[in-house]
Amino acid sequence: MRDTGDPHSAEAADTAVLARRIERIAGATLAAFVPLTGRLHARLQSLPAADTAALLRTLQDTHHAVRDAHYREALPRWLRWLHTPRAPGRRFQSDCRDALACCTRVTERSQRLAGQHPPADAGTRLEPLLDESLEALDRVAASVAKAQALLATLWGGLRPQRPDPADAGSLDTLRSLLAEVDGQRLVLQRLDSGCAAAHDVARLGRAVLAGRTELLALADARFTRAWDDWRARIEPLVGEDLQPEQLRTGAREATAARRGLLLVLEQMRAVCTRLQIDEQALAQAQVQLAEQLAGLPPTDPDMTMPGTRAPAPSHD
Repeated sequence: MRDTGDPHSAEAADTAVLARRIERIAGATLAAFVPLTGRLHARLQSLPAADTAALLRTLQDTHHAVRDAHYREALPRWLRWLHTPRAPGRRFQSDCRDALACCTRVTERSQRLAGQHPPADAGTRLEPLLDESLEALDRVAASVAKAQALLATLWGGLRPQRPDPADAGSLDTLRSLLAEVDGQRLVLQRLDSGCAAAHDVARLGRAVLAGRTELLALADARFTRAWDDWRARIEPLVGEDLQPEQLRTGAREATAARRGLLLVLEQMRAVCTRLQIDEQALAQAQVQLAEQLAGLPPTDPDMTMPGTRAPAPSHD
Protein backbone atom coordinates (compact mmCIF):
# COMPACT_ATOMS: atom_id res chain seq x y z
CA MET A 1 0.00 0.00 0.00
CA ARG A 2 1.37 3.41 -0.96
CA ASP A 3 2.14 5.72 2.03
CA THR A 4 0.64 9.15 1.40
CA GLY A 5 2.42 10.84 4.31
CA ASP A 6 -0.80 11.63 6.17
CA PRO A 7 -0.79 9.99 9.64
CA HIS A 8 -4.57 9.55 9.48
CA SER A 9 -4.39 7.73 6.15
CA ALA A 10 -1.56 5.52 7.46
CA GLU A 11 -3.82 3.59 9.86
CA ALA A 12 -4.12 0.76 7.36
CA ALA A 13 -0.46 0.80 6.37
CA ASP A 14 1.74 -2.12 7.13
CA THR A 15 3.26 -1.63 10.59
CA ALA A 16 6.73 -2.73 9.53
CA VAL A 17 6.79 -0.20 6.68
CA LEU A 18 5.60 2.54 9.02
CA ALA A 19 8.27 1.59 11.56
CA ARG A 20 10.97 1.88 8.86
CA ARG A 21 9.68 5.32 7.93
CA ILE A 22 9.80 6.51 11.53
CA GLU A 23 13.30 5.10 11.86
CA ARG A 24 14.47 7.02 8.77
CA ILE A 25 12.98 10.30 9.99
CA ALA A 26 14.46 9.86 13.48
CA GLY A 27 17.87 8.91 12.10
CA ALA A 28 18.02 11.82 9.66
CA THR A 29 16.84 14.25 12.35
CA LEU A 30 19.40 12.94 14.81
CA ALA A 31 22.18 13.20 12.22
CA ALA A 32 21.30 16.85 11.58
CA PHE A 33 20.68 17.76 15.22
CA VAL A 34 23.87 16.50 16.87
CA PRO A 35 26.53 18.42 14.85
CA LEU A 36 24.40 21.56 14.78
CA THR A 37 23.83 21.55 18.53
CA GLY A 38 27.37 20.46 19.32
CA ARG A 39 28.75 23.44 17.44
CA LEU A 40 26.29 25.80 19.11
CA HIS A 41 27.20 24.42 22.53
CA ALA A 42 30.95 24.74 21.88
CA ARG A 43 30.74 28.30 20.54
CA LEU A 44 28.69 29.57 23.47
CA GLN A 45 30.94 27.80 25.95
CA SER A 46 33.87 29.70 24.42
CA LEU A 47 32.06 32.98 25.08
CA PRO A 48 34.19 34.76 27.73
CA ALA A 49 32.46 34.99 31.08
CA ALA A 50 31.79 38.56 32.17
CA ASP A 51 31.87 39.69 35.80
CA THR A 52 28.40 41.16 35.54
CA ALA A 53 27.81 40.87 39.28
CA ALA A 54 30.78 43.16 40.03
CA LEU A 55 29.61 45.70 37.45
CA LEU A 56 26.10 45.65 38.92
CA ARG A 57 27.46 46.26 42.43
CA THR A 58 29.52 49.16 41.11
CA LEU A 59 26.49 50.66 39.38
CA GLN A 60 24.46 50.37 42.57
CA ASP A 61 27.21 51.94 44.67
CA THR A 62 27.61 54.74 42.14
CA HIS A 63 23.88 55.42 42.02
CA HIS A 64 23.77 55.72 45.81
CA ALA A 65 26.86 57.92 45.89
CA VAL A 66 25.62 60.32 43.20
CA ARG A 67 22.20 60.44 44.85
CA ASP A 68 23.82 61.46 48.15
CA ALA A 69 26.06 64.08 46.52
CA HIS A 70 23.78 67.05 47.03
CA TYR A 71 24.06 70.13 49.22
CA ARG A 72 22.26 69.79 52.55
CA GLU A 73 21.24 72.91 54.34
CA ALA A 74 22.36 73.32 57.95
CA LEU A 75 19.97 72.03 60.59
CA PRO A 76 17.92 74.57 62.53
CA ARG A 77 19.41 75.49 65.86
CA TRP A 78 16.68 73.71 67.78
CA LEU A 79 17.62 70.38 66.08
CA ARG A 80 21.38 70.62 66.43
CA TRP A 81 21.30 69.10 69.88
CA LEU A 82 20.47 65.72 68.29
CA HIS A 83 24.01 65.35 66.87
CA THR A 84 26.92 67.45 65.72
CA PRO A 85 26.87 67.27 61.94
CA ARG A 86 29.69 68.23 59.65
CA ALA A 87 29.52 71.58 57.97
CA PRO A 88 27.18 71.33 54.95
CA GLY A 89 29.89 72.42 52.55
CA ARG A 90 32.47 69.89 53.74
CA ARG A 91 29.94 67.09 53.69
CA PHE A 92 28.90 68.03 50.15
CA GLN A 93 32.53 68.06 48.96
CA SER A 94 33.22 64.68 50.59
CA ASP A 95 30.14 63.15 48.99
CA CYS A 96 31.16 64.52 45.58
CA ARG A 97 34.65 63.00 45.86
CA ASP A 98 33.15 59.61 46.72
CA ALA A 99 30.76 59.82 43.76
CA LEU A 100 33.55 60.81 41.37
CA ALA A 101 35.59 57.80 42.48
CA CYS A 102 32.59 55.49 41.99
CA CYS A 103 31.97 56.84 38.48
CA THR A 104 35.58 56.07 37.61
CA ARG A 105 35.04 52.45 38.66
CA VAL A 106 31.98 52.24 36.39
CA THR A 107 34.15 53.27 33.45
CA GLU A 108 36.85 50.75 34.37
CA ARG A 109 34.43 47.84 34.72
CA SER A 110 32.62 48.80 31.52
CA GLN A 111 35.93 48.73 29.66
CA ARG A 112 36.63 45.32 31.15
CA LEU A 113 33.25 44.09 29.90
CA ALA A 114 34.04 45.50 26.45
CA GLY A 115 37.25 43.43 26.43
CA GLN A 116 35.27 40.28 27.26
CA HIS A 117 32.61 40.94 24.61
CA PRO A 118 33.04 39.10 21.27
CA PRO A 119 34.56 41.28 18.55
CA ALA A 120 32.32 42.75 15.90
CA ASP A 121 34.29 41.09 13.10
CA ALA A 122 31.86 39.40 10.70
CA GLY A 123 33.91 36.20 10.68
CA THR A 124 33.61 35.63 14.40
CA ARG A 125 30.19 37.08 15.23
CA LEU A 126 27.87 34.80 17.13
CA GLU A 127 24.59 36.42 16.12
CA PRO A 128 24.37 34.79 12.65
CA LEU A 129 25.13 31.37 14.13
CA LEU A 130 22.41 31.82 16.75
CA ASP A 131 19.85 32.92 14.16
CA GLU A 132 20.73 30.02 11.85
CA SER A 133 20.60 27.59 14.78
CA LEU A 134 17.12 28.74 15.79
CA GLU A 135 15.87 28.28 12.23
CA ALA A 136 17.44 24.81 11.98
CA LEU A 137 16.02 23.83 15.39
CA ASP A 138 12.57 24.79 14.16
CA ARG A 139 13.02 22.32 11.28
CA VAL A 140 14.25 19.66 13.69
CA ALA A 141 11.25 20.20 15.96
CA ALA A 142 8.90 19.88 12.97
CA SER A 143 10.51 16.58 11.96
CA VAL A 144 10.31 15.26 15.52
CA ALA A 145 6.64 16.23 15.72
CA LYS A 146 5.99 14.45 12.39
CA ALA A 147 7.73 11.29 13.58
CA GLN A 148 5.86 11.37 16.89
CA ALA A 149 2.54 11.64 15.04
CA LEU A 150 3.48 8.62 12.93
CA LEU A 151 4.53 6.79 16.06
CA ALA A 152 1.16 7.43 17.65
CA THR A 153 -0.48 5.98 14.53
CA LEU A 154 1.82 2.97 14.68
CA TRP A 155 1.05 2.31 18.33
CA GLY A 156 -2.63 2.50 17.52
CA GLY A 157 -2.17 -0.20 14.87
CA LEU A 158 0.03 -2.41 17.05
CA ARG A 159 -2.16 -2.38 20.13
CA PRO A 160 -4.90 -4.71 18.80
CA GLN A 161 -2.46 -7.11 17.10
CA ARG A 162 -2.03 -10.62 18.50
CA PRO A 163 0.44 -13.31 17.42
CA ASP A 164 -0.90 -16.02 15.08
CA PRO A 165 -1.08 -19.33 17.01
CA ALA A 166 -0.39 -21.19 13.77
CA ASP A 167 2.79 -19.20 13.13
CA ALA A 168 5.53 -20.02 15.62
CA GLY A 169 7.61 -17.01 14.59
CA SER A 170 4.84 -14.43 14.77
CA LEU A 171 5.32 -13.86 18.50
CA ASP A 172 9.04 -13.18 18.07
CA THR A 173 8.31 -10.90 15.13
CA LEU A 174 5.77 -8.90 17.10
CA ARG A 175 8.07 -8.68 20.11
CA SER A 176 10.95 -7.51 17.94
CA LEU A 177 8.77 -4.86 16.31
CA LEU A 178 7.48 -3.63 19.66
CA ALA A 179 11.02 -3.38 21.04
CA GLU A 180 12.17 -1.50 17.95
CA VAL A 181 9.24 0.93 18.10
CA ASP A 182 9.82 1.51 21.81
CA GLY A 183 13.45 2.33 21.06
CA GLN A 184 12.38 4.87 18.44
CA ARG A 185 9.96 6.37 20.95
CA LEU A 186 12.82 6.88 23.39
CA VAL A 187 15.03 8.46 20.69
CA LEU A 188 12.24 10.84 19.71
CA GLN A 189 11.63 11.84 23.32
CA ARG A 190 15.31 12.61 23.80
CA LEU A 191 15.40 14.54 20.54
CA ASP A 192 12.37 16.53 21.62
CA SER A 193 13.96 17.37 24.99
CA GLY A 194 17.31 18.12 23.36
CA CYS A 195 15.71 20.40 20.79
CA ALA A 196 13.94 22.35 23.55
CA ALA A 197 17.20 22.66 25.51
CA ALA A 198 19.12 23.79 22.41
CA HIS A 199 16.42 26.32 21.61
CA ASP A 200 16.75 27.75 25.14
CA VAL A 201 20.54 27.96 24.76
CA ALA A 202 20.32 29.78 21.43
CA ARG A 203 17.61 32.15 22.66
CA LEU A 204 19.43 32.95 25.90
CA GLY A 205 22.75 33.30 24.07
CA ARG A 206 21.17 35.89 21.81
CA ALA A 207 19.69 37.67 24.85
CA VAL A 208 23.10 37.77 26.57
CA LEU A 209 24.81 39.20 23.50
CA ALA A 210 22.06 41.80 23.06
CA GLY A 211 22.22 42.74 26.75
CA ARG A 212 25.98 43.21 26.68
CA THR A 213 25.74 45.29 23.53
CA GLU A 214 23.04 47.49 25.03
CA LEU A 215 24.95 47.95 28.28
CA LEU A 216 28.18 48.82 26.49
CA ALA A 217 26.34 51.30 24.27
CA LEU A 218 24.91 53.02 27.36
CA ALA A 219 28.32 53.12 29.05
CA ASP A 220 30.05 54.45 25.97
CA ALA A 221 27.49 57.10 25.01
CA ARG A 222 24.87 58.24 27.50
CA PHE A 223 26.82 57.53 30.67
CA THR A 224 29.96 59.18 29.35
CA ARG A 225 28.09 62.33 28.33
CA ALA A 226 26.11 62.54 31.58
CA TRP A 227 29.19 61.93 33.72
CA ASP A 228 31.32 64.46 31.85
CA ASP A 229 28.57 67.05 32.22
CA TRP A 230 28.16 66.43 35.95
CA ARG A 231 31.90 66.17 36.61
CA ALA A 232 32.55 69.46 34.81
CA ARG A 233 30.16 71.15 37.25
CA ILE A 234 31.32 69.30 40.37
CA GLU A 235 35.11 69.30 40.11
CA PRO A 236 35.42 73.10 40.61
CA LEU A 237 33.42 72.71 43.84
CA VAL A 238 35.73 70.25 45.63
CA GLY A 239 38.53 72.77 46.22
CA GLU A 240 39.50 73.97 49.67
CA ASP A 241 39.12 77.73 49.25
CA LEU A 242 35.46 77.98 48.28
CA GLN A 243 33.04 79.94 50.41
CA PRO A 244 29.79 78.32 51.61
CA GLU A 245 27.73 80.52 49.33
CA GLN A 246 29.82 79.54 46.31
CA LEU A 247 29.32 75.86 47.17
CA ARG A 248 25.61 76.34 47.64
CA THR A 249 25.20 78.15 44.32
CA GLY A 250 27.38 75.68 42.40
CA ALA A 251 25.52 72.70 43.87
CA ARG A 252 22.19 74.14 42.77
CA GLU A 253 23.51 74.68 39.24
CA ALA A 254 24.68 71.04 39.10
CA THR A 255 21.24 69.68 40.05
CA ALA A 256 20.07 69.12 36.47
CA ALA A 257 23.31 67.35 35.50
CA ARG A 258 23.07 65.16 38.62
CA ARG A 259 19.50 64.22 37.76
CA GLY A 260 20.53 63.19 34.23
CA LEU A 261 23.38 61.06 35.55
CA LEU A 262 21.06 59.33 38.01
CA LEU A 263 18.63 58.48 35.19
CA VAL A 264 21.39 56.91 33.10
CA LEU A 265 22.72 54.95 36.07
CA GLU A 266 19.23 53.64 36.81
CA GLN A 267 18.82 52.49 33.21
CA MET A 268 22.22 50.80 33.27
CA ARG A 269 21.30 49.04 36.51
CA ALA A 270 18.11 47.69 34.94
CA VAL A 271 19.94 46.42 31.84
CA CYS A 272 22.75 44.92 33.93
CA THR A 273 20.26 43.15 36.24
CA ARG A 274 18.48 41.61 33.25
CA LEU A 275 21.84 40.63 31.73
CA GLN A 276 22.94 38.93 34.94
CA ILE A 277 19.70 36.91 35.03
CA ASP A 278 20.12 35.90 31.37
CA GLU A 279 23.75 34.87 31.91
CA GLN A 280 22.81 32.66 34.86
CA ALA A 281 19.95 31.12 32.88
CA LEU A 282 22.31 30.50 29.93
CA ALA A 283 24.80 28.69 32.16
CA GLN A 284 22.03 26.42 33.47
CA ALA A 285 20.69 25.81 29.96
CA GLN A 286 24.19 24.86 28.79
CA VAL A 287 24.39 22.21 31.51
CA GLN A 288 21.00 20.81 30.56
CA LEU A 289 21.93 20.74 26.88
CA ALA A 290 25.17 18.88 27.62
CA GLU A 291 23.16 16.27 29.55
CA GLN A 292 20.71 15.89 26.65
CA LEU A 293 23.53 15.49 24.12
CA ALA A 294 25.20 12.86 26.29
CA GLY A 295 21.97 10.82 26.33
CA LEU A 296 21.54 10.69 22.55
CA PRO A 297 22.55 7.55 20.61
CA PRO A 298 25.39 7.58 18.05
CA THR A 299 24.50 9.13 14.71
CA ASP A 300 24.84 7.88 11.17
CA PRO A 301 26.95 10.51 9.32
CA ASP A 302 25.49 9.42 5.97
CA MET A 303 21.97 10.47 6.97
CA THR A 304 20.79 14.07 6.58
CA MET A 305 17.40 15.55 7.28
CA PRO A 306 15.55 16.87 4.23
CA GLY A 307 15.95 20.63 3.93
CA THR A 308 18.99 20.70 6.25
CA ARG A 309 22.49 21.10 4.96
CA ALA A 310 25.38 19.37 6.65
CA PRO A 311 27.26 21.91 8.80
CA ALA A 312 30.50 23.30 7.49
CA PRO A 313 33.68 22.30 9.34
CA SER A 314 34.24 24.61 12.30
CA HIS A 315 37.57 26.38 12.66
CA ASP A 316 36.75 27.86 16.07
